[in-house]
Amino acid sequence: MGITLLVCLLLRGFNLVRPLAAPAASMSPAIDPGDYLIMEGASYLWRDPVRGELAVFRTKGLLPLDQLFVKRVAGLPGERVKISDGVLLVNGEPASIENMLGLIEYRYPPGSDSSAMIGEGVEVTVPDGHYFVVGDNSTNSNDSRFWGFVPRDQIIGRIITCYWPPERSGRVK
Repeated sequence: MGITLLVCLLLRGFNLVRPLAAPAASMSPAIDPGDYLIMEGASYLWRDPVRGELAVFRTKGLLPLDQLFVKRVAGLPGERVKISDGVLLVNGEPASIENMLGLIEYRYPPGSDSSAMIGEGVEVTVPDGHYFVVGDNSTNSNDSRFWGFVPRDQIIGRIITCYWPPERSGRVK
């Protein structure tokens, strides 16, 4: 028992495995409020995030400060990204990112034109060492459209599974 506890503490301490609870609906239907999730951080020690993954990152320098957020990776360093009429375009081509319901549509919340840092139909280039992340429930998500790009060094892991509630347990897509 003592060794198991020590191993668990070490894994969590180095962000290799970490339990998380979903507080909001910004990633619904992939992740619903009240879902309990497992994040693994080992993969990102030797590779970078890829489009479509559910990245966990610190909000250092973003509001709210010093929290962990989960969003879907949509744009990689050096790519040109634009959202137009619900379609995510990467380097001018539609990016087919799906969740459990199929192809994700990216819509701006009503009246968000003045608060969006990256507005509807505006093409931006993701800076080196940064990522463009968005919530699946795009009309209810505070994400890169509103606060910009996420630095690579703030991304600590990816969601791999939901373990609670039982009816939603399994791989998160």
